[in-house]
Amino acid sequence: MKKVVFTSLILTIYSFGASIEDIVQKSLQNNFDIKSLENSIEIANFQIKQAKNWENPMISFKANDIMLNKNYLNNQKEYGIELSQAIPIGKRLELEESIAKKDKLLKEQTLQDIKLEFESKIYLYSYTILILENRLKLLNEYQKNLNRLEELYTKLYSYDKVSLNEILNTQISKYDLQMKINELQTTKDNLYLSLEQISYEKIDKIDDSLVLKDINRQQIEEQLIFHPKIQTLQTTSQKYKDTAQLEDAKKFSSITLALEYMQNKEQDYANITMSMPLPIYNTENINKLKANLNTNETNNKLDSQIHNLRLQTKIYLNNLEQYKTNYKILQEKIVPIKQKIQKVLEEFVGFDKESLKENLNSLNELIDYEMKASEQLEKYFENYSELIYYSNKGVK
Repeated sequence: MKKVVFTSLILTIYSFGASIEDIVQKSLQNNFDIKSLENSIEIANFQIKQAKNWENPMISFKANDIMLNKNYLNNQKEYGIELSQAIPIGKRLELEESIAKKDKLLKEQTLQDIKLEFESKIYLYSYTILILENRLKLLNEYQKNLNRLEELYTKLYSYDKVSLNEILNTQISKYDLQMKINELQTTKDNLYLSLEQISYEKIDKIDDSLVLKDINRQQIEEQLIFHPKIQTLQTTSQKYKDTAQLEDAKKFSSITLALEYMQNKEQDYANITMSMPLPIYNTENINKLKANLNTNETNNKLDSQIHNLRLQTKIYLNNLEQYKTNYKILQEKIVPIKQKIQKVLEEFVGFDKESLKENLNSLNELIDYEMKASEQLEKYFENYSELIYYSNKGVK
């Protein structure tokens, strides 16, 4: 009795190239959007220095008693010059510096949020590529088995053991499978291009493994409060509080001293002037009210953001546990059993049509379960990649 051997593939990784973390670091270094934000932070440093500065002094040139006739220059009685300087009082400059520092901090927190999004996206693309590469290996083995089956059916057809339709149906199955392989190959190629788009470097291979993670829920909870989205809202709230105080400080924010020197035909003399604002139109009070309302609105958004992040993180964690459990059942329980059944069938299969069909059906079921395991693994790493962002890398 001759044996017909159909092979199957267990999900494994064999790759040589850049690790996912290497791709992340290259992307953060090379990406022009990130570089642009980093430049804006440098600009913010100059704005902080500028906030400490006094206003520029004013110089005025004067001519008094101008006679509006043809001899106005000869009849001119008085010339002079005035130098004035606004001198800040109270906490105005201190508050303006504090607001400028918070503007810089907001840019830094926005940058951290974008970097976190990039990292999450890179992990998602990379893990999907690894899974697709293994799925392609699995389908290629399936294709080899269909080729063998077609060869056997062709031989049996010459002995009138199978019909022509069975050969043709096998060929159709091959074409269907080839379309699936082509689709997965295109998806994988496009994901490599997406990685290149983010990192500005060509990546041919990812050297990493699909290992289920040990999740520390306490660490995730601790990292959540430091999420850039939360910190951005906290900083924005503090900035609005400073703005409200600044509006109060603007009521009597400075006094202006002016020194005037005048000269006429009879004598030289000087004037000293001191002036200060009179806050009689309540403009500052209106702006202060706006800032306080913005503070309250931002605090509400902050509470909502913390609530949503915490719950979304729990959803992803629950999904991780589910897909991890399903994958282990499939890969560690069902697939080994199907492999044993397949091995027994391969040892005793003959050239009769029914034995071949039974063997093929068993092999198809084994491959189907391996594909199901691959699908659970893909969902697991999709949720893990999303958690990198939502947990502020607490999942890593």
